[in-house]
Amino acid sequence: MILMKEFSYRILLSGILTATGTSVASEDVDILFLGNSYTARHDLPALVEQVLEEGDPDTNVNVSRVIYGGQNMFKHSTYYYSQSFIEQSTITNEEIEARIEKMKSFLTSEKAPNEDEWNAHWASLRPGKAMPFAGIHSHMQSAIKNHQALLAKNPRTVWEYVVLQSWRDVSPDPDQAYAKYASRLAKIARKQGADVILYMTSPETQNKEPVSAPYSPESADRDLAIGLELVRRIQPKAVVHVPLAIKNIQTGGTDLLFRYVNDGHPNQTCAFLTSNLFYAALTGKSSEGFDYDTVIETKAKHGKDPDGGELKVVFDNETKTYLQKAAFEAAQEFKRLAKTK
Repeated sequence: MILMKEFSYRILLSGILTATGTSVASEDVDILFLGNSYTARHDLPALVEQVLEEGDPDTNVNVSRVIYGGQNMFKHSTYYYSQSFIEQSTITNEEIEARIEKMKSFLTSEKAPNEDEWNAHWASLRPGKAMPFAGIHSHMQSAIKNHQALLAKNPRTVWEYVVLQSWRDVSPDPDQAYAKYASRLAKIARKQGADVILYMTSPETQNKEPVSAPYSPESADRDLAIGLELVRRIQPKAVVHVPLAIKNIQTGGTDLLFRYVNDGHPNQTCAFLTSNLFYAALTGKSSEGFDYDTVIETKAKHGKDPDGGELKVVFDNETKTYLQKAAFEAAQEFKRLAKTK
């Protein structure tokens, strides 16, 4: 039996005990988020920063983001070289320049340079549906610009945590897709001295209308199995398992909605649940009773959110408490399941 690291072990938040029982006092915690719009919307990293700092006011949490819309860890690691930002405290200018030139060469190709890997990845997720390589050229250009900016001014940050986001890339095959490339990036993060947080999103289970039972429970169960397998493989610091939390809330029915009707992204309710789930998964504590109660949509249309509602949602105490409890219970449930894996 392989256990996930105890969440109380080596967490760099003051007031949490280390394995030796001594209190850790830390002024700064640096967290790097790799992801797509599921990280960008509502500025999720800033929400995580807010809830972590409320839980420990003596700690200054600094968040950074490497985000490419609609992209996954396969493309982050294989084509956009997002590992450069994980490695930024040790990477040389020559290595950055070499990766820039490699990405520029990708821009001249209509086919993936490593076509077998490209095809195997998509076959594990969408059998029979080909994906054009040229569709990632615009993101490649953004990745080149990001590398050029890193080359011009590298802050040499040493990360405490690296967050690896899933998104429609969880295959039942544990040797493909998210499991494969999150493991690859986790190995790089570990080599840099960082702990890994797996942020598993829930695009297939988010409901846009009230439900009487879990919505797409088979995908939630698949994501749970892969999350537990990744615990065994890479022993992350924490797993932020949104599918499990949403499935639990939907069990028995719920009027709470976790995505927009006119937009497949998480809504403010889902962002609030997720940020509290980050806190619970990372610290092993509940955020119940925190003042944090507000989420603002960052993508406005005529000053409204995608469904025409207010950008800013302030949760009433009943809803806030319910979501905080649900986040904590899901984090604890995942931890228990990981111990028996």
